[in-house]
This record gives sequence, structure tokens and C-alpha cells, in this order.
Amino acid sequence: MASTPIAGKAKPRSFASKPRHRRRGLEAYLFLLPALVLIGVFTLIPFVQGIVLSFQSWDGVSTDTPFVGLDNYLRVFQDNIFWSSMLNAVIFGAVGLVIGGAVSLGMAMAVNKAKRFSAFFRTVYYVPGVFSVVVVGMMFSWLLDPRIGILNRFLGAIGLDALQHNWLNEPDTAVWAVAAVFVWYHWGFGFLLFLAGLQDIPKEYYEAAELDGASPWARFRYITWPDLAPVTTIVSILTLLGGLKIFGTVLVLTNGGPGYHTEVPTLRIYKEAFQFHRYGSAAAMSVIFGLGLVALSLFQLWISRRSNA
Repeated sequence: MASTPIAGKAKPRSFASKPRHRRRGLEAYLFLLPALVLIGVFTLIPFVQGIVLSFQSWDGVSTDTPFVGLDNYLRVFQDNIFWSSMLNAVIFGAVGLVIGGAVSLGMAMAVNKAKRFSAFFRTVYYVPGVFSVVVVGMMFSWLLDPRIGILNRFLGAIGLDALQHNWLNEPDTAVWAVAAVFVWYHWGFGFLLFLAGLQDIPKEYYEAAELDGASPWARFRYITWPDLAPVTTIVSILTLLGGLKIFGTVLVLTNGGPGYHTEVPTLRIYKEAFQFHRYGSAAAMSVIFGLGLVALSLFQLWISRRSNA
């Protein structure tokens, strides 16, 4: 009796394609290898060495690096200047987040609605971010100079002599002057991201809202702001971290002065290492500051996800 083939019988699996997939995976890793080596050499290894150095004492010259345990961290926790610099970094970050973000969003909305010269305004608003931080620092040092600065001359010309200040050398004004320069220098990046986000929102949403009689505030609250949530999260995190990590602007404008009123953690770490030659303490400051940045970033991401849920 002849046997009949069973319908739907599975064909034997072919393993001929497996070597090809493995070869492609190997090729992909070979292409990634140079980047992984660079990341390991210039990021991961220094990162581990910095943590190890935070438990050692080193002057940057000698070959002797004795283990000191938590002494460097105890020195940092007792360093009032470092914690004052952390407060200044929070101020710069908050000003950049709130004022810088609001200015960037306002400019993006204005350019998005502009029917003429939009390309010109896009270029003009982004120009500050193109300049070198040294150029920006030198320019504002001249603009805010108490004797020949344009700001004080303008205030004197309109009869507001009482508002004239030595903006970068008075404790009450130095922090806010540097914060204003930071906002001016960094608003272009947020402006471009917000503008790109606004242009991705379908115009039909606004047309339907106008037909329903929605006010401009209602259109912004229920259409613009929710649709910009992903962009706002990115801009907020990058702006906040940029404010906390500010270095060049402070170095050129005030070098942390007057006194230590504009000192920031990055500048404090730089001075601790290259001016006072206490590399162990500088490494401990870097570890503490880095952990603070990571914790703040995770917290902000958590807040953004909860608000967008």
C-alpha cells in the first residue's frame, strides 16, 4: 500500500543563511570597533581613573599617589566655596531653563508665524551660538564696562544714572550679568529645536480650533504646548545641563569674581587641580558634581514623562 504525503508537512529548515548573518554581524562590530576604542580610551578609562584618583593624593608632578581614603571627600564637604559654586550653577541653570527657554519658544513662535523675512530672522537668532565663548566674553566685557560700556552710557543718556553699575565687579549684579550673557549665548539652539517642533504640528489643528472659536491662549495650551512636549523635554535637559556646566563664559567674564560670587563647580575644579595642584580633591569634586548632574537629569526625565503621560 503506497503511502501518501501528509498535507502541510514542514520542510526541513535551511541553515545556509546563518553564516551570512553572522558574517554581517561581525562586519558591523568591525565598523564599530574604532569608535568603541576611542570611547574607551578617551572616556571610560579617564572616568575610572578619575574615580580612583579621588581616593588618592597627587600634586600632578610626583609619581607618588598615596591612598587617602575619604579624606578628599571630607575636604570637599567642608569647602564652602565649592558649595557656593554649586548654588551659582543652580542659578545659571534655572535662569537658562526658565528665561532662556521662554525666550527661545517666543522667538520660535514669532518666526513660525512670520510670512516675510523668516529666513533672515532664523539666521539672526541663531548667530549668537556661532561665536566662540572667548569672543562673547570679550564683547560683553566691553559692553558692560563701567566707564566705556554701552549699557552704562545708554542709561546715562536717558537720565537713569542711578541704575548704572559696575556690572561684572559688584556682588549684587555679577551673577545676573553672567546669567544674562549665558541666556543670550545659548538661546539659538533652543530656538531652532522649538521652530522645528512648531513646523511639525499640522496646521489643520489650528484651523479646526479657530472654527470652534478657541482663543490664542487655548490654542497654545491645548495644541502647541502638548505637541511640543518631546522637544521641550530635550531643550530643558540640555539647557539645564549647559547652565550647570558653564565654564568658559564665567572664566572670561569674571574668573569667578568678585571674590567667589560667580564661582561655578567646573571653574572650582579647574582651579583646584591646575592652580592649587590638589588633583585628588579636584577628582572628588568632579565625582560629586557628576553624580549631581546624573541625578538631576534622571529626575527631570521622570517629571517630563509623568507630565506627558
